[in-house]
Amino acid sequence: MKVLVIGARGMLGQAVMRTWSDLEPVGLDLPDLDITNPPQIARTLDLYQPTVVINCAAYTAVDDCESNELTANRVNGTAVGYLAKACTLRNVRLIHVSTDYVFDGNNANGYREDAPLAPINAYGRSKAKGEHEIVSNAHQYYLVRTSWLYGPGGNPKPLPDAWVRGQGNFVTTMLDLAKTKPELRVVNDQHGKPTYTRDLAVFMKQLALDHAPSGIYHGVNEGETTWYDFTRGIFRQTKITTPVRPCTSAEFPRPAKRPAYSTLLNTKRPLMRPWTEALGDYLIEIGYPVKG
Repeated sequence: MKVLVIGARGMLGQAVMRTWSDLEPVGLDLPDLDITNPPQIARTLDLYQPTVVINCAAYTAVDDCESNELTANRVNGTAVGYLAKACTLRNVRLIHVSTDYVFDGNNANGYREDAPLAPINAYGRSKAKGEHEIVSNAHQYYLVRTSWLYGPGGNPKPLPDAWVRGQGNFVTTMLDLAKTKPELRVVNDQHGKPTYTRDLAVFMKQLALDHAPSGIYHGVNEGETTWYDFTRGIFRQTKITTPVRPCTSAEFPRPAKRPAYSTLLNTKRPLMRPWTEALGDYLIEIGYPVKG
């Protein structure tokens, strides 16, 4: 395989570059490649002649999307169509990353790969548009939905409320807040699956190595939790004793509505490891002492 990674400097892009390093991937990001520019996409694919393109580029600031929906649609939607068409024309396999936010969050039992889309915020709508572009225009593709991503390469020093704005790395933000706050209040009515970027990168690589059929896949670490219990899990695995109190989403208003249940069900591939185990590896990687 000749692999091209788009969005290579982002949190997930960095994980993909490292996980796929044995295949010597080419990594590009702005300003080297702007996926909203079709001629630039064409020139890039013709220059590097990849057999697999991994698109990690996205506008992911969930709350900001509410006031910048046109931009979100252009980056997360229309541009994905440009990329899909260019890959199809050149017989290139496309791996594209989507989100649990394409669902409305009303199903407490979770969402299979074939569940109907019903996004409830601008970010989700833009990603749903991107999914439509992939399915309509890509010939060989893996559309991989994931959720609650964290990993190396996020904002190393997020602002105290960065996770509220949909920016930065939730794990490191909670760790930083625990150093300065007497206690933390975290929402306990949003359910999902935290996912380590390194594990997702391995999941996508295995799809390609196995020549899995084109289609939609859910790549998530296993185990449903809430942001509150995720935070407690972070602190439980470290030496942090800062109290954590549950609160409701209504007590923590944000511009973009979040789905109450966005648990992705992986029914097509071997299940990934539990999020608690993946979290332990991440904490060790960033230098936090982990309890046995």
